[in-house]
Amino acid sequence: MDSIKKLISIMCVMLFTSCGGGESESNISYAENSDSAGPGYEASPFGFHTSKVVKAGYSDNGYIDARNIGVRWERPSLYSFWFKVQPDINDPTYYWAEYDKLYGNIPEGINILANIATEPGRVDFGYEISGSYLPVDESKYSLFVTSAVERYDGDGVDDMPGLVNPIMYWQVDNEPQVQVKTGYADLQRITYLAVKQACSECKVMIGGATGFPNKFADNFQVYSQMLADLNGQYVDIFDFHWYGFADGDYRESKDAYDLVRSKLNEHSFGNIPVWITEMGCHSGTIRWEEPYDGLYQSEAQQAGDYLKRFIYPLSFGVKKIFPAFGLIEGFKQDDAYFDHTGLIYDGAFSDDMGLGVKKLGYYTYKLMTDKLEGSDWDSIQTIRESGNVYIYKFLKGGESVYVAWWDYFDEAVYNVGDIKTIALNVDFTGDALITTAVPNADSGADLIGDYPDFFKTETKTVSGVQVTITLDENPVFVEAVQ
Repeated sequence: MDSIKKLISIMCVMLFTSCGGGESESNISYAENSDSAGPGYEASPFGFHTSKVVKAGYSDNGYIDARNIGVRWERPSLYSFWFKVQPDINDPTYYWAEYDKLYGNIPEGINILANIATEPGRVDFGYEISGSYLPVDESKYSLFVTSAVERYDGDGVDDMPGLVNPIMYWQVDNEPQVQVKTGYADLQRITYLAVKQACSECKVMIGGATGFPNKFADNFQVYSQMLADLNGQYVDIFDFHWYGFADGDYRESKDAYDLVRSKLNEHSFGNIPVWITEMGCHSGTIRWEEPYDGLYQSEAQQAGDYLKRFIYPLSFGVKKIFPAFGLIEGFKQDDAYFDHTGLIYDGAFSDDMGLGVKKLGYYTYKLMTDKLEGSDWDSIQTIRESGNVYIYKFLKGGESVYVAWWDYFDEAVYNVGDIKTIALNVDFTGDALITTAVPNADSGADLIGDYPDFFKTETKTVSGVQVTITLDENPVFVEAVQ
């Protein structure tokens, strides 16, 4: 029986979409961690699920691209599963090799948010009570959680040999399916207590609330019962997921946040942080449910929308944001939505520009982190949200950086090539540097030259306290000329 379980485990990990979470690490060598990426950047909001690239024939597998574009938070695709670490529930032996390699590959300078659970959600390995999230043996599950956290917390006690990048953040499972399985609130409580037993400073996140704007509120009605059951305890961070399209869906994240915050307050959780550990928007043509089947979005639309999906939620209080699924395309290998949300082409399916070609959004992400990393994330100011124009102010090293865009698609009448001219009040004098946040090309495959030379820039004189800005379909950064 154990050998069958192990075989199914291997098959499950290979077929992520069938089993609900995970990629095999067995054939991946350790990354070089000697080139430190600097401080831990724990305050940074810039994440990815997952930023690791694993693709045969690609020259920069691992975290090379993640470090290049400034990813500071990694949520690995392989979760820490009890059934994998302890394949015989009656044998206390733990097998850590795959997870040592997984976490050991993540370079310093990229913080880790790790998921932990009994088993994948779509296959029953016998580690959960049937129809429930509850483990078949609570004490053994708790011991597994405590052992996992102790191994990777970096406190010098029973740590993984050679550990250089400790894990201080853990999420309990993922997207709890409370409509079909009971007991998630108890799993959250059990896991939380076990994590804290090993590492009182570690933070524990609840599984993410889903997902697309048209279904979020209905799904959350059921999800919110878990918050009532937990009654203000056993959760350090709340998570919700926010997918959609490049036609303004990003803005509905505020309604989702307000709903989440109201329920957190109602159930005595106070002002705990809220993260978005999955968000996405596609480029190309997708196979999908009606009315979105065949919907095409350009690389520029995706790039601009991803920027908005960071800036807008940060402006009203979300602390971390992770695009998903995958920095490279190819999550489900079915040419549908989630095969088009990545920022590097994988060489497969429709509208593909070739394995390894970076989309425009890849460079927009890099420009965003270059412009904003190190900002005071608690002092973001909303300057304008009217007339389909959105402007936000960041403070970085005492200097202001403005991000502005025009949601042209919401205009009553819009023709391609139309522009919007606005006067922006700034808090500096002299000249303003205006940088278009999306590269000046139709596709990343068309870019000529080196980063950041393919971003359009212009310099305008500040008159009094104002600078005149012309907005088109792409967002812009505005800052003082140094």
